[in-house]
Amino acid sequence: MYRAVIIDDEKWVIKSLIAILNKHPNLEIVGEAYNGPSGLDLITRNKPDIVFIDIKMPGFGGLEILQKVNELDLPSVCIIISGHAEFAYAQKAMSQNAIGYCLKPFSPSEINDALDRACRIIEEKRSGSAEAGSLSKTPGIENNLMNEINSLDSISAGSISTENEIVKKILACIHKRFDKNISIQQLAQECNVNANYASQLFNQEVGEKFNLYLTKLRLDKAQQLLRETNLPVSNIASMSGYNDYFYFAKVFKKSIGMTPKEYRSQERSNT
Repeated sequence: MYRAVIIDDEKWVIKSLIAILNKHPNLEIVGEAYNGPSGLDLITRNKPDIVFIDIKMPGFGGLEILQKVNELDLPSVCIIISGHAEFAYAQKAMSQNAIGYCLKPFSPSEINDALDRACRIIEEKRSGSAEAGSLSKTPGIENNLMNEINSLDSISAGSISTENEIVKKILACIHKRFDKNISIQQLAQECNVNANYASQLFNQEVGEKFNLYLTKLRLDKAQQLLRETNLPVSNIASMSGYNDYFYFAKVFKKSIGMTPKEYRSQERSNT
């Protein structure tokens, strides 16, 4: 049995993560915290096997917690969860012995891969075949995390990969701010380019129009929240970038073929 804690300042993220982790038969969630100081206290008191940590939180964030875990020689294996698809963050996390870097909104497969990796490290430590706290002496782990970092460097945006710096920046902004009121005109201005040029460039590199890509991303987030949380649909609409609940419901039904409530009911009946 493995004991885990989750540290993130967004409660819906913790609920979403718990919904995935609860399906693991040998994992027990023994605590959760919503800021850096209380998170570090939770780790030092409980000494869990696995820690999921947000990269940015009130007080201090995941990188500072990783540093403290190393300084105190605590046995926990740490996995970063982040909304920031930035190479520098992932590189710093790796330097502090993080064994995974999972982007929000994360998929169950992404979390399970990191969890399986953590469990292998723990078993190696328990059997004495790997030095505690030494990432570089754990076969394959460094290469796996480097692959994650490389994917972040080319923009982790679903299956989209582009070398164009303008499109990279636009994709990064979309994934970071999809729940806000954003437009191609606004993002083009931030990139110091003409809006028509940015729109054509995005369509060419990504293979679909900006508005369609943004809508798909928002609906993916909405579906994830409907599956993995008990939040009211009106809250999920807002968290997915729709301030108008009725418009959200209309877009959702047109795209998915059922209302948000019907989708939630169907998904839960299938599990």
